[in-house]
Amino acid sequence: MKSDTELQIQIRDEITAQMGSRADDVVLHVVNGTVTLTGKLQSEVEKWTLCDAINGMPGVQRLNDDTMVVPDTSERVPDADTARPWFPAA
Repeated sequence: MKSDTELQIQIRDEITAQMGSRADDVVLHVVNGTVTLTGKLQSEVEKWTLCDAINGMPGVQRLNDDTMVVPDTSERVPDADTARPWFPAA
């Protein structure tokens, strides 16, 4: 059986592989094979994919997923009707 430290390293590697530079948005705790995740993810798909990968790892006894889905709005393009001035220039 893997130690909690070994399991934590393996899970952190998986989080980094899936999320890249955003991996620090997820906080990870492992105690007696019970994994707890907190933090932010950008989509439900990202959340499901990550949880499935962690649940499939040898040594994981239980997964407590306390992450929140917070979509990244910084790359959204404003709707043309909303961005248009309310009153045309005279």
